[in-house]
Amino acid sequence: MPATLFSKGKMGIDGNRPIDTASGAIAAQVNDPTIVADTGAAFVRINFVLGPWNSPGDATHYAGRTWFQAYDKIVNGFLNQGVEVYGLIGSEATSRADPGDRFRVASPNPDAEDWLREYEANFEAIVDHFAGRVDVYESFNEPNDWHGGSNNWIHSYWFARMLRVLYQKVKIDNGHDVTLVSGPLLTHDLPTGGDDGTYYLDRTYLLGRASHNWEQFQNDHGTYPLDAVGYHLYVAEAANATPTDVERVYNRYLNAIRGVITRYEGSLTDKGLHVSEYGWSSEHGEQKQSERMEAGFRLLRDHSHVKSASWFCLQDFPGKLYGLYHAGSLTPANRKQAYSTYQTLIDESGPTPQVGYDAQGIFYPEILAAYNRNGGEAKLGLPFDNGGGAPVHPWGAGMVQDFKTTAGDMAVIMLKNGSTTAYMVNGIIRHRYIYTYGGPLGPLGFPATDITLDEWSLPRCEFDGGVISCRTYTEFHDD
Repeated sequence: MPATLFSKGKMGIDGNRPIDTASGAIAAQVNDPTIVADTGAAFVRINFVLGPWNSPGDATHYAGRTWFQAYDKIVNGFLNQGVEVYGLIGSEATSRADPGDRFRVASPNPDAEDWLREYEANFEAIVDHFAGRVDVYESFNEPNDWHGGSNNWIHSYWFARMLRVLYQKVKIDNGHDVTLVSGPLLTHDLPTGGDDGTYYLDRTYLLGRASHNWEQFQNDHGTYPLDAVGYHLYVAEAANATPTDVERVYNRYLNAIRGVITRYEGSLTDKGLHVSEYGWSSEHGEQKQSERMEAGFRLLRDHSHVKSASWFCLQDFPGKLYGLYHAGSLTPANRKQAYSTYQTLIDESGPTPQVGYDAQGIFYPEILAAYNRNGGEAKLGLPFDNGGGAPVHPWGAGMVQDFKTTAGDMAVIMLKNGSTTAYMVNGIIRHRYIYTYGGPLGPLGFPATDITLDEWSLPRCEFDGGVISCRTYTEFHDD
């Protein structure tokens, strides 16, 4: 997968329901794509709702168009405005938008398989039709929600089956070069404590391997049947919640779900998270909504394992006050305070280079491993341009990436050509290595270890051509 899935960055917006499900008429906010484009969002999340048609290929005209013609207008309109599309193909993309209770129990079920066959066919038809225009899709929306029952709407057994069926059909059998994101998991505050989705995802991996041949699938195709995990964050919603609460809970949840991914995919995996819904209601006031948006937006934008994040949503609708617009007209007079906050945040946020990727989207897992091994974002900060570009770039006989913390501390992670391990150099050792010895172009070559501490608890680093050790912070011993 490329380093930046969307050319304008990784922060987008949910576009609300794109069509009227009864008439097929295109909704106002997507009929005029400038409404979304004016927010500055890099992409818009579009739910490919089937509406009154029987299938995506149904040639019946509703509101003057077939299903494909309606969504061609929507998708092409956004692309012409420079807004890319993140697709949701969920249960509403079928003729039975609510699959009922057929997936709540972990056992073979012919009726469930029948629904799944229609879902698979419609999913593939949509991906095929929009090939080259839409490159990222997520599947069944919030499968771990209880949806009016007393257990998960989609049991992890069936969710694992869905993921395998869809990946096989779309990417293996038909060779579509798209990113398939798992159906987004719902996380939310509960009176008994938060639900971070980790149990559900862990069970999905376990049951995928135990019941749906995920291990054989990985052996055959080099991957489990998902490219990333979809995630919804609805936390810190109480009236007295603060931006600090947002940051604390977001970090805890994101790290927890990432921990499940690496448990099964390994620490070198670049499979990350697509937070396709996050947001806060304005029921406690527009100022509070804006403050929480600012905290959540910046954290998700800067988090190295978040691949994209989509604010929910563009406009309020009955019972939900999460929009940038109040319900009613989509005019400047009907915008909330959150609208200008969102625009300001977008303006300050260009595309963010991701750890371990070069400018062409080639992934260097060894660099990500060294980043995580040495403390990740908390210790090393984020990629920055120290002269060679912020993404991974060549320097001497290898590839490197530079990092800087918010306090201005700099580090470099370096991977020598032919090596299977990258190493981190920072602090006073880095300064001496680069500015006295010329980095990898000088006599020391590439680092052969990370920065370590010697018997005096002072920094030390081994290189191909010698050692830099620090007996005091102003005197060096070079071997």
